[in-house]
Amino acid sequence: GTPASNSGSVAARPGFWQGVRGGVKHVANAISHAGKLNQVDHPLSLGGLSEARALRASVAAAVLEASSSTSPSATPENSAEPERESGEAAVLLECKDWFVSPFLRAMQTAAYALAPLYKRDAHLRIRVEPKAREIVSSPLSKDCESKKGNWGFRITARAVGKIVETMEEEEEDLQSRARIASVQERQDELRDVSSALCAMDLAEVSQQWWDDLSNFKKEHLAREDARVRRLAAMLLKHEADVIGVVGHSLLFQRLIKLFWPNDVTLQEELRTAMRNGAPPEVTRDPQHDKIMNCGALVLTWRYWVIDDNVTIVGARDAEIVGAKFLFGGRMESAQPLDRQGFDLPEGASDEGLEDISAIIEDIPDAEGPPEDYF
Repeated sequence: GTPASNSGSVAARPGFWQGVRGGVKHVANAISHAGKLNQVDHPLSLGGLSEARALRASVAAAVLEASSSTSPSATPENSAEPERESGEAAVLLECKDWFVSPFLRAMQTAAYALAPLYKRDAHLRIRVEPKAREIVSSPLSKDCESKKGNWGFRITARAVGKIVETMEEEEEDLQSRARIASVQERQDELRDVSSALCAMDLAEVSQQWWDDLSNFKKEHLAREDARVRRLAAMLLKHEADVIGVVGHSLLFQRLIKLFWPNDVTLQEELRTAMRNGAPPEVTRDPQHDKIMNCGALVLTWRYWVIDDNVTIVGARDAEIVGAKFLFGGRMESAQPLDRQGFDLPEGASDEGLEDISAIIEDIPDAEGPPEDYF
């Protein structure tokens, strides 16, 4: 066609705007939390709490299956899904040592995920570990700072209090009201997650454990890499064969990049495993992708023996050789757009986010008002 025939008004093409709105839909998550740009150490949102509950349910189901398979009445004929028992339940039950980021959202997620395991085994060791905190990527990474004085038992108390606040917010939210559980179910939930939180070892967070961002510079990113390598050294030197970490998307993304194997065949095996059935044509390279919210990824490592006096390791010391998602998890790019996060670019500012918000509000809606779409 001629240029004239291809230059029709975009306002007359509702499909165009539908595509534009679909392409920026995941930005709405960032815009909806724009007010939190300067809020430090934020809690789980209503959506995040729902995802944490779903993870808790998956872990509880795996624990229940494992318990059923070891009961006297269990036989190969009546055991439920033996393949899953030997995989998801086995690795979870074998893991007796967990390390949790001290940031509020990670503490809350850990409490939900580990509550069924702690309820089954009160000897579970759960340590709040500052080296597992999120990566600071820019001066606007305010969620990588915590509240003044938030150390020691205050971390636990704040986590419990914020869970209660979100539950109350959920009660008031019209969209959530239809799926509100009974009072007894909420009491049981709060009891279990509070027990898991109160079981966490706070010895490593008895004083300020986060960095002040006021003097952040790009050179500090190298310091963040060193912290990730120290975390890896600590985990690999641990006497247990299976160790759990509850952390953050950028932390795990960096960990995977730093210890990505050199062997090309192994790289492709890892990509396939981490995509977990998602087609490569519509997903990012897992090496540069992020784990979905509340995703449970099991990584297998190959490494040389590490001396006790070694505190930092690199790619010459260790590499990732296996990966497996539990509970049908995937990398973030395999999720629907409205379930994907939004990464602030380096040098992002409050004004920049306001500009993005204005652009989204100005997009015409072919099928309804913006508030209905988002």
